[in-house]
Order: sequence, then structure tokens, then C-alpha cells
Amino acid sequence: MKWDAIIANGTVVDQGRTGPMDVRVKNGRVESVVPAVGAYPPDAPVIDAAGKLVLPGIIDAHNHPVYADRIGAFSKAALSGGITTLVPYVGSVKAWNQSGGLVDAVTGFIDEARRESVIDFSVHATLTQNVMGEAPTAIPALLEMGITSYKVFTAYKKRGMKLEDEEIIAIMCLLAEAGGLLAVHAENDATISHLESKAVAEGRLAPEHYPPTHPDICEAEALFRVLSLAEVTGCAMYLPHLSARRSLEVVRLFRRWGTLRALFTETCPHYLTLTDAALASFGNLAKMSPPLRRQDDIDALWAGLSSGEIDVIGSDATGHPVQSKEPLHDQTFSAPYGTADVDNLVALVFDEGVAKGRIPVTTLVKTMCEMPARIFGLYPRKGTLAPGADADVLIVDPAAARVLPARSPYLKTDYSLFAGRRCTGVPVLAMQRGQVVMRDGKVLARPGAGRFLPAGVAVDRGLAS
Repeated sequence: MKWDAIIANGTVVDQGRTGPMDVRVKNGRVESVVPAVGAYPPDAPVIDAAGKLVLPGIIDAHNHPVYADRIGAFSKAALSGGITTLVPYVGSVKAWNQSGGLVDAVTGFIDEARRESVIDFSVHATLTQNVMGEAPTAIPALLEMGITSYKVFTAYKKRGMKLEDEEIIAIMCLLAEAGGLLAVHAENDATISHLESKAVAEGRLAPEHYPPTHPDICEAEALFRVLSLAEVTGCAMYLPHLSARRSLEVVRLFRRWGTLRALFTETCPHYLTLTDAALASFGNLAKMSPPLRRQDDIDALWAGLSSGEIDVIGSDATGHPVQSKEPLHDQTFSAPYGTADVDNLVALVFDEGVAKGRIPVTTLVKTMCEMPARIFGLYPRKGTLAPGADADVLIVDPAAARVLPARSPYLKTDYSLFAGRRCTGVPVLAMQRGQVVMRDGKVLARPGAGRFLPAGVAVDRGLAS
């Protein structure tokens, strides 16, 4: 048999196992994974991965290419850092440059991404106050399109994002019946509003005054509340961007009770690497929601990854240039939320986690390949190197190091919180569906190469409950 490519002599990491294996690719899919042969005929289509790790393609299941950086530029930056699949949050939100109905916002994004994205993509739909009237008809229509994961907010009422408990219950009931999944941005809106108003009245308006207005109890309380609603409705749950030790304690409690249909958790690289002291250094560039926490929270999150209590690591990357954030240095509560670094996601987790011995590389693959694919209905097409899967592959040189740049050349977002950081573990080659699409950080794929991935209803969503 002739293969389209043979990734030879590398250490394959997949489904909790590592070993010297060759990955054989045929017609855009993994044909087989076999013990390394060590030698091939001169005309064989070999990609030599000797001394390197061969991983399934990385899935970033939490991102926002809806601000200054749209999906075309955003996907290039993601691919340059080793990501081969994106699952963005999309909705009819004015700040996201979307208007009209929810279905129109989602289909418009998919059309744009089909034209512009260089890598494959799926979609989460975001439900905000302005679309609740259409939700009973929009959700079934989106489910038919393969949109099976949805997101709501328990905070930011002033921005029209917050849903009330009874509205969340209604959404949960719809999704529970259809086998969908609900993600919740969980913070207590009343507490945040009270603390922000108090800070403004007292003239505490600098960036370092922002984190105390979003204390960890706001996150933990809201998580307890929405998981209680999920127990009543039978809705499968996904908790994005966990930032605090106390939030993990809530998760641990509900998992011990065993009363939920399914419960999955996520954290992000900034919560694994930076404390709230970063706001004194970076100003509003380090303003995000939930905010950066303390070192004991970072330690708890790494422990949660090591123990398997955290299922996914996602970038939560947005696109706000410096000019949109820093002129508001003394008006921090008016500055936009979010941070950059989708291009540095893999490098940061590998360096801080694998290279420093906090987690094995098998945990990186589980949380950034396998579990995102399983949870969001893309497995086994994505998230694994098993025969029949899309030949999405990332080769990482675990011994190489690079200094992270001040910005991505692909983005309008012109800063990085990690500029100048030396990271060990460099993504050197990425393949999508059997084609080499990134080599040494250079994007080789053309706009429109990415395909939309309708999500199935994940059959093993109970895996991590």
C-alpha cells in the first residue's frame, strides 16, 4: 500500500499512551499507527519525527474571534502555535459585531469562517437577553445544523448578557431533552455590581482595583446555583474558565453527590500562570473575567489537572488592541475584558505543565485533544490518532525552546502578556487532514481551507462525571 505521508520515528502520545510509533496517513485520515520501522525506501513520503512528540491535532474549545481579530486572522495565529481546530463562541451580541437573530448570527459566522478560516472549526451558540424570545425556535434549528453546545451568563446584566434563573432553567430543559450541553459563565451579578459601584464611589479606578470586585466567592456561589438547576433539569453541564480553588471545591462536591447527568470543567493558561499582581504591571491588558487570582488558586488548578478534575484547557482568547484598553487605565471598569495569546496556548501549557513536571504529556493530550473532541461531539473524527480519524497531527520538539514574541504577526491584537517568556517545547509542524499546514510557526494553509464541523450529541458525555 502507498501512503500519502508517514510520520516516522517519533514518540506518539494518544489516549493515555506513549511509545515509538509511526503514523501512516491515507486520503486525509489516519490509516494506521504501527511500531516504528526505523527505515523506509528513499521514495517513501516520510516526515521524520525522530526525537519529537507526535500528538493529535490540538482543539481550542474556548475562543472569541469576534472582536478586532476575526476568524481569518485568528485562525492563522492559532495554527502558527499548533492548533488545528477551533470551537468559538458566537451569538447576536453588539460588542461582537453581530446583530439580528441568533440563527442569523451563527450562520453568518459559519459562512465567514468557511471563506476565511485556515483550520477546521465548530461553533458554540451564546444566548443573551436579546435573543431569549426566539430561543425556543432557534435552539432546535441550530441543533439541526450540528450546534449542540450553548452558553449563558449569570452576570453582566447591564450589558444585556445575564439570564435570570428561570430563563436558564428553560434553556436547560430544552437542551436536556435534545441531548445538548450548556456552558455557563458563572459569577454573581449582584455582588459584582455592588462592589464595582462601591469602588467607583471611593475613587478606586485603577486596574489593580478590578480583581477585588470579582471575588472568588462570586464564582463559587454562581457555580453552586447553576449546578443545582442542572440537577433539577437533567442538563449536561460545562464550566468554562474556572479560576479559583473554591470553585473546584464546588465541582468536587457535586461530583461526590453524583446527581448530575454530566459535568465537565475547563481552565485557561492565564489562570495557570499569572496572579492578580499582573494588573499592576500590565494594566487593563490583564483585565479578564473572571479575574486573575492568587498563587494558591494557580496551585489548585494544576492539582486539578493532575488529578483529572479539570477536563479541558482552552485559550479564552479575544482580540482587543492596546489602544482599546490602555487609554482607559484610570477607568478600568469601562475597559473591555479579555486577553490574547491563542498562538501561545500550546507553548505555555507544555512549558509550565509538561516541561516543569506538573503534568505528563498524556494529560496535555487528554485536556487539549481528546476531551474537547469527546465533550463537543467531534470524537473520534478529531482528538485522536486512532485509525479512521482525520489526520490532524501536531509534532512538538520537547527539547527546543523559544522566546515568545511581543505580538503575533497575524493579529491586530498588538500585545502579549507573555512577551519575552522562554518556553521549552516548540510546536514545529502541524498537519490537517493529511496536509502539512504549519511548519516552524509559518502558516502554509490558505484562507477557506478550514471546514465546518457539525457536532454530534456526544455519546460519552458521562465519561468525566
